[in-house]
Amino acid sequence: MSERISLVIPRRLRKAIRELQELTGEDQSTLLRRLLDKGLAEVKMEIAVDNYVKGKTSLEKSSETAGVSLWSFLDELRKRNISLKYSIADAENEIQKIIGKKKEGRQARKI
Repeated sequence: MSERISLVIPRRLRKAIRELQELTGEDQSTLLRRLLDKGLAEVKMEIAVDNYVKGKTSLEKSSETAGVSLWSFLDELRKRNISLKYSIADAENEIQKIIGKKKEGRQARKI
């Protein structure tokens, strides 16, 4: 469902919108929706990356905040040259999960 909103924008933005309309051939509403979608996605990614870097959220939670898959979020971190915050304890937990899954798989095959 759509909802109508109105806003006042500076002349420079209005001029930029008109220029984009000429370049894309899109009507004003379509172009503004596309710009809003792209802008919202970028802001969500910025917030997610910032929270991850500051240690406020985990890798998984950050990818959820950004609205992307874990792999896409990892790619974004790589593009920004941000290293993973991965402690020895995190690595040990992951190893235990993997070992546990392998054991479960072997037991299931035996049955």
